[in-house]
Amino acid sequence: MDTSGNVIIAERPKLRRPYMVCGLSGWVDGGESASGSTKYLIKKLKAQIFAEIPIDRFHIFQMPGELSQRPKIKIEDGLLKEHRFPRNQFYYMVNPDADNDLILYLGVEPNLNWEEYAGAILSVAHEFGVARIYLLGGVLDKTPHTREPGVSCACSSAELREEMLKYGIQYSNYEGPGSFGTTLLHFCQQKQMPMAALIARATYYPEFNIIIPHNPKAIRAMVKRLDSLLRLYLDISDLDREAEEFEAKLSFMASHNPEFQAYVTELEKDFTEVQYEEPLDISASEAVRLAEEFLRKKDGD
Repeated sequence: MDTSGNVIIAERPKLRRPYMVCGLSGWVDGGESASGSTKYLIKKLKAQIFAEIPIDRFHIFQMPGELSQRPKIKIEDGLLKEHRFPRNQFYYMVNPDADNDLILYLGVEPNLNWEEYAGAILSVAHEFGVARIYLLGGVLDKTPHTREPGVSCACSSAELREEMLKYGIQYSNYEGPGSFGTTLLHFCQQKQMPMAALIARATYYPEFNIIIPHNPKAIRAMVKRLDSLLRLYLDISDLDREAEEFEAKLSFMASHNPEFQAYVTELEKDFTEVQYEEPLDISASEAVRLAEEFLRKKDGD
């Protein structure tokens, strides 16, 4: 195990110009669009932990109103059974179907020392030859639960911004307090590290006191785009079912509350939905894979 700066590296996997996906819980994680999407990919891809950023220098556990930062505990019949601190962990996955492997970072937005925290992430990116960073996020928005959430982006370069249009991603427009993600984007821009911050618009109904901490439709909107961007070819039927159940549950609630139903109907009238369609462009390795699949099928027939 090697401790380098603010990063503890337990393993040094050999990776081919990996892409890095960062999902941070915290301020810009509406509906768990960032942390939930990253957890889904880690589980689906069976990604392996190889490095970690220690929490003590960057996080304050007792931040008012922030429960996610505190240790998770479990007590049964008066006996402490489990105590887990928040973790900032890097995972990797070797992708045989693409030219780039994958690093997944699942962590918590820092309370302190933002520059050092960004530097720790970028040091891992530099050491393992990361070709591009995607940082995920989610904002609470009046997106009807019956529609597909939109995804917007802010990028480190005009070329990367133009590329994002192919994936049904709109351009962000915002001025005000920034998240850690925009700070990381700033440093990536300075270091000429290609980075795109992808933000899903997660359903939020404050007028009816409906809290949606985990939004599978926002997570699915993010995962669909990452599936294409990272050349993963995932089966997300399980996520489809979860999204359908989520929509059905809220629709059932609306059907029993005329005021809520009328509110959703009005939102639907003003909402412009972007249905995601996978781009047709493919890499050389994908062309070979598709040709091999075609030939196997032809031989079988």
